[in-house]
Amino acid sequence: MTTPLSIPPDGVSPASDLSQQVAELQAENARLRAEMELIPSVVQEVIDEQMRRTSLLTQLAIEAREVLAPEQLVEQTLRAILNTMAIDASIILSGPGMQIELALHVVEGKLQPIDPTVARTVIEKGLAGWVMRHGSSVVLPDIFRDRRWLHLHDQQKMGCAIATPIRQANQTFGVLTAYRPNANTFNSQDLVMLEGVGALLGVTLSAARYQASERQRRDQAMTLLNMTQFLSAERSLTELAAMLNKKGSAVFGARWGLLFLSDEKDDPSNAVIHPVLPGPANLWDSYAELAAPSAHLAWSTQRIVSTNPVPDTTCLALPLTHHGLTIGSFVLMHPGKTGFSANIWSLLTVFTHMVAAACANVQLVGRLTEQAHILEDLVEERTQQLQRSRNALRVVFDSLAYGVVLLDAQERLVAANNLFCNTIIGRHPRELVGLTYSAVWHILETQPHVRIELIPGPDPARPELVVHVGKLPEQRSFTVRRTPVDSETDAGEQYLEFWQELHEL
Repeated sequence: MTTPLSIPPDGVSPASDLSQQVAELQAENARLRAEMELIPSVVQEVIDEQMRRTSLLTQLAIEAREVLAPEQLVEQTLRAILNTMAIDASIILSGPGMQIELALHVVEGKLQPIDPTVARTVIEKGLAGWVMRHGSSVVLPDIFRDRRWLHLHDQQKMGCAIATPIRQANQTFGVLTAYRPNANTFNSQDLVMLEGVGALLGVTLSAARYQASERQRRDQAMTLLNMTQFLSAERSLTELAAMLNKKGSAVFGARWGLLFLSDEKDDPSNAVIHPVLPGPANLWDSYAELAAPSAHLAWSTQRIVSTNPVPDTTCLALPLTHHGLTIGSFVLMHPGKTGFSANIWSLLTVFTHMVAAACANVQLVGRLTEQAHILEDLVEERTQQLQRSRNALRVVFDSLAYGVVLLDAQERLVAANNLFCNTIIGRHPRELVGLTYSAVWHILETQPHVRIELIPGPDPARPELVVHVGKLPEQRSFTVRRTPVDSETDAGEQYLEFWQELHEL
């Protein structure tokens, strides 16, 4: 007798339950096999993505070694981001006072400059300005929902964005902004990648700025050296003012450099400074009038003065001090309200000392030249007076009725009147002056009809010398008497010799 199988209470047979479990296991096994087949492709995609990101940073690092110009660095960075990550990006670099130095962005795969007004608005009111002020990156999954987003063009009204600062050593140079047209398409890897690009760009820009600063310092030092060579030559104040205006603009980036000097002829209690214009008055009077208050204040207070006579111009007035005396001031007029770095201030100190010394030297040369002219006029006047006195003495000398000879201590003829030269010797005075007394006597003795004799005089011990010139009846006889004359110089004693005709005795 066969016993029937017992049926479970829930009405399910054990065979069907087993077959169902086997089917579920087979399905799970098939799913696991399918997933295992997908794992290599996903891993490969991750590896490829990481390689692309690594290649981007490597490419930028290699290019940064060859290029140090900020414009080229920014252009290469934007092109590399476009080629590697296929996103639109923009870079805005700003300087002191939020001035826009460079602004570029990618639009539909093309590199284009950003309008300066738009870039300034983005820095002042938009997301880029917020990132620069706070120094941290920002991710906007949906730009439509954030009021900080200011689009650069009409195609950026929808989508997502990442903004990261470009900085180095706590100094922020600008902002790198990446954009995609679809919302929520940036992930954490994109953020890390863009922050790495921003950090690398910050390092390269810092190096570029440092090199530019060193080049500028070298050029400024060479300019100051050239100034010393220029100032070593004699210059007029106008030439000096023109050179200082040119060098002030080249070295310190000023629009103009104006020189103001005090007049040394003025009473110190009432002295004022006057502008020394570097060019025609009709071109420079207005600038000098604008800078005059700052120049006078710096000169009177002997300290550096900075003023803003008009909204877009700053006047930096530097006193010029030489040997403790403030002789004037030099005014640099530059745009805006930007200041100078410590290096520029050190150059300004050297520059003002050089300018003060140069101006003092020019003024000294001017005074010496003026004194030389006065001395020349005085010498000319004294020479004319001496010539007039000499002419008057010659007239008196030649009008004497007897011959007169002046001899020095060496008995050389210094002067003689016409009667002695023409009548007695028979020579022009110019032929006799400078000859020795013996040479003059030799000329006299070689003439015909000349006879010399000694006759008794008032002193029996000293007979008088008589010279007879000519033949009878025109013969003339002269007595010769010598008298010593005290000299006013150290040349020794001089002598006057008188040749007096006998009929006058």
